[in-house]
Amino acid sequence: MIKIINGQFYINNMPANPGDYLKRGKLLGVCTDLSNYRDNQNIHNFINNLKRLKNANIISAALQSPSPLREYYKKSREQDKFKYSPHSSSAINPDGSLNYCFLDDLELIIKTADSFGYAVLVNILDSSCEHIFIDEFSIINGIFNSADWLASKKFGNILVNLTNISHTFYKSSVLNGERFINIFKSVKQSAGGSLILGAGIKNFAGVSAGGLDNYIKSSDFIPIYSVNYKKHSTKKMLENIYFFKSRTDAPVIMAKGDDLSDGYNSYGKNNMTEAFENNISWFYYNLDKLGIMPVDWEFLRNLEI
Repeated sequence: MIKIINGQFYINNMPANPGDYLKRGKLLGVCTDLSNYRDNQNIHNFINNLKRLKNANIISAALQSPSPLREYYKKSREQDKFKYSPHSSSAINPDGSLNYCFLDDLELIIKTADSFGYAVLVNILDSSCEHIFIDEFSIINGIFNSADWLASKKFGNILVNLTNISHTFYKSSVLNGERFINIFKSVKQSAGGSLILGAGIKNFAGVSAGGLDNYIKSSDFIPIYSVNYKKHSTKKMLENIYFFKSRTDAPVIMAKGDDLSDGYNSYGKNNMTEAFENNISWFYYNLDKLGIMPVDWEFLRNLEI
């Protein structure tokens, strides 16, 4: 069971990482968005290796899997996302209805994670699957249907993130700026407290003061993402993080922290430690090992974070 109490994460009625002063009340996670990519062998291998993961208390899973070949960090207007690796591993159908076979796999992962003592960050949308939707109404329909399904299952171990990267990576106008914030606010009201909700966001260009206030008030937690893989440290995200911290007590999550293989960032600190020192929960992210198919989930056995 995961809760947020006074800006801290609690698991099974105890602060997360209770015996560690630096990590107390914060989450230490691993970004495993491809865990339920629609390949039965992939899902089986992930579950088989999950129980061997050490130290972490949360993983991630997705209703729309990221691209299994590469990820897209440039804004949609700067590239054709689907020219090289189109895919549609999605629990959301083109009209916004739900694919319940996919959801069965997601439910299996969430419940298995719970049995091993892990919480799950569930991401609803991924920009690499945006092309599947018929129109903008289908996107909105898919968001609400997904949130309703998650709420109906009464999972006690999930956080729900509407978009697993900054919404500025999406082409659709309903997923950008003020319109996106209004959708997020409506989902929060519709959930009625049954889901712990956040939404990836990068900047507020064109967003009114009222829209920004709605976003902050609607957020149970704030997911932040590094701008470019292996080029931007956690330290460089602190400006955005301090902006939110000055306006809300909602906890901040670095949902794709820098790869620890680099050891230390240009400021002389390990990125994970730097996040915890600034009261930020942190997800280990490794594109090469965990973000490209076929994933070798045995990597989790030896991962030390």
